[in-house]
Amino acid sequence: MNPCRSVRVAQGVSTIVVGLTLLSAPLLADQGGKPAPGAKTPAKPVEKTAPSTPGPKAPAKEPVAVAPAHRAPAKPAPTELPPLAAPVGKSQPEYADAFPSPARPPAPDLALRVEDEKKADAFAAFAQGFVAEENSDQEKMLESYRKALELDPSNPELAVKVAYELARRNDPSAAIQVLKDAIKAAPKEPLPCVYLSQLYAKNLNKPDLAMKYAEQALALAPDNFGALQAVYELYSSNGQEKKADQLLERAAKSAGTVAKYWLQLGELQQHLWLKEDGAAEPAQLEKMNATFRKAAEVAKGDAQILTKVADYFVLSKQVKEAIPYYLAILALKPDDNDAPLNNVRDKLARSFLVTDQRDEAIRQLEDIVKATPLRFETYELLGELYLQKVETGGSGKEPDPNLDKALANFENGLRLDGADPASHERLALLLIRSKPPHYDRAIDILQAARKKFTDRPALSYLLGIALSQAKRHNEALAAFSDAQALAETNREELLNAEFYFSYGAAAEQAGLFDKAAELLKRSIELDANNAQSYNYLGYMWADRNEHLDEAGDLIKKAIALEPDKGEYLDSLGWFYFREGDFDRALKELLHAQENVLLEEQKDDATVLDHIGEAYLKLGKTAEALSAWQKSLAIEDNKKVADKIEAAKQKLTKGNDTPPPAPVVEAAPVPAATEQ
Repeated sequence: MNPCRSVRVAQGVSTIVVGLTLLSAPLLADQGGKPAPGAKTPAKPVEKTAPSTPGPKAPAKEPVAVAPAHRAPAKPAPTELPPLAAPVGKSQPEYADAFPSPARPPAPDLALRVEDEKKADAFAAFAQGFVAEENSDQEKMLESYRKALELDPSNPELAVKVAYELARRNDPSAAIQVLKDAIKAAPKEPLPCVYLSQLYAKNLNKPDLAMKYAEQALALAPDNFGALQAVYELYSSNGQEKKADQLLERAAKSAGTVAKYWLQLGELQQHLWLKEDGAAEPAQLEKMNATFRKAAEVAKGDAQILTKVADYFVLSKQVKEAIPYYLAILALKPDDNDAPLNNVRDKLARSFLVTDQRDEAIRQLEDIVKATPLRFETYELLGELYLQKVETGGSGKEPDPNLDKALANFENGLRLDGADPASHERLALLLIRSKPPHYDRAIDILQAARKKFTDRPALSYLLGIALSQAKRHNEALAAFSDAQALAETNREELLNAEFYFSYGAAAEQAGLFDKAAELLKRSIELDANNAQSYNYLGYMWADRNEHLDEAGDLIKKAIALEPDKGEYLDSLGWFYFREGDFDRALKELLHAQENVLLEEQKDDATVLDHIGEAYLKLGKTAEALSAWQKSLAIEDNKKVADKIEAAKQKLTKGNDTPPPAPVVEAAPVPAATEQ
């Protein structure tokens, strides 16, 4: 066929349609008359069975609110060639003429029959409507789409789109007529019936007609979920619960192999039966499980459907069931940039965590970090998991590498997203409590955060603690003062017993004993069961050898609240030491040492120092020396070192045993908790 022949253009067809026709004609000829993709042929029609519903389903509770995807009218099929209207002279140049005339007629092989001219015009109108829609020209869009439907009413998707637009403009009568015309033109298509049912039910409140067309759609396509949902909703809204249940039972027994149908059925069941807390009746749970498993079975590697199936099992608290589906998705190697799939590893990691497979969860999250190192959420979750490992026993080493990993992940998360002041506070607190503590790093983080979040008193509070622990006492007191001032203005709940205890301890460390006593008393006022404040104030006074009676009462109150606390027993022993009751002091101090060993799995330098003092007062210099040597091995302390040197000199001189005391019957020793 000579490609340089003139073409006949149907009146009203735009230039774009001319170009499409010119391109398709040679292709059709080369394919032996095979229609282009999307074209309808005039051959014997093939009966459609259970066609899927293109475009979105009708809304469950509202009037038609979602326009379905639309399909262009079919392109005209090739026809038998009519005789030439006039021969083309051999001397005439060969070219395609966009404006044919009697002198230059169209090529016979491109001529259209009347019915095909209508379809070509329909295609042109559709193209004009599509362009108008892209340009947000709603009036032109509707006008062009309606013209396309008038020329070719057999396009169900376009009919539904036009009906939707008309209904949205409060013209349901015109919308109904469009859908009825579409049903006449394509009587085996369920989609117009579904939307016509919706119009009668939602817009015109005519349930009988709505049911008629919904059932007609379901009869045409039993595995069409839009039709199924329309009938189910009508049964439910009309109080026909038994029929609605029977419909779902029949739907679950379908032999269909379309994964989307099974997924939509499962989601409907989930909406009906699954409670907010993930619970469901056992029989209903079994039915939902079967439906979602069927969806996964026929999905054949569709990652998005498998994701929704796995998510269902998580929501229904069957997390172990979800793990194989998440693993199957990752085995498909989905695109990391695909928004619905980019958090599959996160979900898998959390599933492993819920099922007590923390190491597997960490491994998955580490893989995420390698693939996408800029995801803040991954670092946060990894930090939490490593911190859990520390809290449940850690690695048994000091420093614990799990804590180091937790800190590293939290710091990475903070670099990526520092918008939450709580993230700064958490990291600083971990640095303060780590072994060994990282006070300087915590101070740097908190000082930077205070500049960013100027009205956050908790940051100043934590900064005060960090500075106090780092022995920067004056700076610590200034930070506590700032925290108090901010909290009095913005967050008074921060000013609790714990706050005043920390503030008071910092004042004591700074040598401001009167201020410390005032703050510790305030802590006790706010919490009468605050054992640590009772003990701290009592010990401070006992150590300074002042207010001894009140100090003893405070320490005994602390022990009454926590009888086995080694720290409090040490305070009681030191109180008796100040009272001059050295035997009783030694007894309580040795008891304190036992309890500290149970609590901390190691000795405490201060308790051993006190034991040494008690032994010395009782004339047992060798025992005192042994206690002080143990204390110095734990913590370098010049005062203890001086005591050791003095004890050695005393032992060298042989003055380690006091003169025998007269035998006196000992009085009964009061209990440690005596008030």
